[in-house]
Amino acid sequence: MNKRLLKDLRKEQKISEYFTYWKNREFVSYPGEKELIEDLKRMSQNLAMKEGIVLGCFDYRDLSLAFFTENIEDITGYSPEFLKTNGMAGVVSALHPADAQEHVIFNNLVLEAFNNASLTEKNTFELSYTLRWLHKHTKEEIWFFTKAKPYLIDPKGNFVLDLHIAFQITNSEPLRNYDWNFSYIKDDGTKMHFKKDGTKTNEIGLTKKELEIAKLIKQGYKSKEIADHLHIALNTVFTHRKRMLKKLNAKNTAEMLKILNSYKVE
Repeated sequence: MNKRLLKDLRKEQKISEYFTYWKNREFVSYPGEKELIEDLKRMSQNLAMKEGIVLGCFDYRDLSLAFFTENIEDITGYSPEFLKTNGMAGVVSALHPADAQEHVIFNNLVLEAFNNASLTEKNTFELSYTLRWLHKHTKEEIWFFTKAKPYLIDPKGNFVLDLHIAFQITNSEPLRNYDWNFSYIKDDGTKMHFKKDGTKTNEIGLTKKELEIAKLIKQGYKSKEIADHLHIALNTVFTHRKRMLKKLNAKNTAEMLKILNSYKVE
């Protein structure tokens, strides 16, 4: 365990430096909060906490752990008492040092995007990451793949509680570094997807051939010109265009072009 990091994270001033979203939040109480936590407990019981599956829920009002399945001790050696006492600071301090730093950066990146999103968009956020815990006693690297999303957003749009479902990776041989990605759906229907390698993509859902045709349409090609350029039948172009209109929920070519522009199809 990184005792120095834990000591720093325990201090309120330091916590706000690591987790910038925590600054200047005015949270609004939610009357059904206790019921949500109880639902989590029932969910974990129904899953029977199969070997290697851990559920957890962070509270961003005070960076505590609102809920977690206590089988985490069997996997990592960290006791429920330690995690209840130290919350997010304890979790970060228990990670591999390189992954701890990246996890804080990722956390702030997601919450920055979340803070700039509309309330409708905030409810569509999904994220995943792969990282290492270090076993408290053996110092063995324990890899987890985790899926997470907001669990409670208050009426002001603040991220209050999240939900993490972590799966222990038993064959970690091909894994080397912390990895992450997250996505959300914009109000105009565009799905934004961000990855660690720096790419930001719009998941448009068109096939490779449809994307080829889409790019030519944007360049001003007519259907006959597209057919000649791609060496396909004119009826095939018509079929692709019809499918594209349906996939993009566009009424006509002008509306389709507008949607293609929103997806940055070049």
